[in-house]
Amino acid sequence: MNGSSSSRTVLADQVKDSLSSSRLLGSFTSSSSYKRINSLISKTYKQASALYLQRRLLEAFQTLEPLISLPETAGELQNGEEHAASALTAGASRSNRVKVWNLYLSLLNAIIKLGPEEGKNTFGGREWRNLTAKARDGTVWDEVATVGYGGVEGNVDADVVSSLATLLLTHSASQALNQTHLETYLSAARYPSLDLSDRFENPSQQDPDPPRHAQTNGTDTPRDLRSRIKILELYALQVLPRNEEWQYAREFINMSKVLDEEQREAFIQELQILEDQKHSDADQEAAILWRQEEERECERKETQRKEAEEAKAEEDRAKGVAESRQHKRTDSEKDYGIDEPTITKSTKKQPGPSNLRSTRHPQANGRLSPSACASEKITQNTAYGGGVALITALQKIVLNMAQSISKNPMILFRTIFFLVALIVAFGRRDVRDRLNRITEKGWAKIKGTVGMGVKVSYL
Repeated sequence: MNGSSSSRTVLADQVKDSLSSSRLLGSFTSSSSYKRINSLISKTYKQASALYLQRRLLEAFQTLEPLISLPETAGELQNGEEHAASALTAGASRSNRVKVWNLYLSLLNAIIKLGPEEGKNTFGGREWRNLTAKARDGTVWDEVATVGYGGVEGNVDADVVSSLATLLLTHSASQALNQTHLETYLSAARYPSLDLSDRFENPSQQDPDPPRHAQTNGTDTPRDLRSRIKILELYALQVLPRNEEWQYAREFINMSKVLDEEQREAFIQELQILEDQKHSDADQEAAILWRQEEERECERKETQRKEAEEAKAEEDRAKGVAESRQHKRTDSEKDYGIDEPTITKSTKKQPGPSNLRSTRHPQANGRLSPSACASEKITQNTAYGGGVALITALQKIVLNMAQSISKNPMILFRTIFFLVALIVAFGRRDVRDRLNRITEKGWAKIKGTVGMGVKVSYL
């Protein structure tokens, strides 16, 4: 801050010393004043540039600010002297003028890249927003032309114009204002101002190093030609394509008198590459959007499918619970109907030998008793249920065998081999004799056991 204040004070003192006449620019015609101002500008520029390279942006901006601001004495000028209100760089040499404005534009670019948080901490929120708005809104172009070149855009140095266009291309959302300023500059360079009234009124006022007007389309020297081609390249290959004016860019390149045939061909090819790249990027973006939409649609269908499966599973579970409860209720009823007669039968006294005949031949006693009818009905139900259970068991065995054979065919082969071995074994006489003896011994034991049981029961 102290360095900035001292620089501002020194520059202000030099301006006051230079005000020897009624016009500020008129005072710059003095050779000594011109040299002093160029020396101060060069010294201040070097100091600000060193601070910029050290990333001390606030100090660099404060050091450079006196060179790009209107002097404080501008408010004291008399009527008719408004054109004298220019920055110190307006009376500097071309090289110093270009260096100062390019450094200012580079500072703006670096300040914007700080971001809101760091920019607020360095410059303050309001000041940072004002500085970034100059580049994003395009007002920096008007500032440079008004403060540094007397409000005539055609007088702006070509190198400064290139820096301005590049800054707006980087940070401005819309390139309409950039296109307008470039077209104004190119038109002013093609048709220079012929208003020489000020010079006739003040013949002593001569700019020691005036900006080059484009009486020859801004191509007086090879350096001017290179700068002019660079501006045309920015305008035709970057600004116009950003504004979707591809056809106008082609027409402008073909009609340009600054470009030779080879340069026109190169510009047209580059423009075609840019257009193809834009279409390719648009196609890729559309393909990405379509793929994302497809993925979202697949996810939506998958979600619906899972929800449907969950709903169906929940319904099946509910149905299974209901069927299970129904089966339990039915089984309880069946068990109740069967167990009650069984309990009656079990509590009933077993008939002795005296009434064995009446139990075996109930018809001899005439009409059947209710308990006998119930016993007969239970016996029939039990026989029927046993037959059904036997058939069901056989069916399950057959189904299980079929499934086992289909899953593992080796079981069938093993069964066949077993049957063949059994047949071969029974084909031998000694085996058959031995089996007969074993069978006879078994039946003899069974007959003996049954006979003993009958004797015990009779006794």
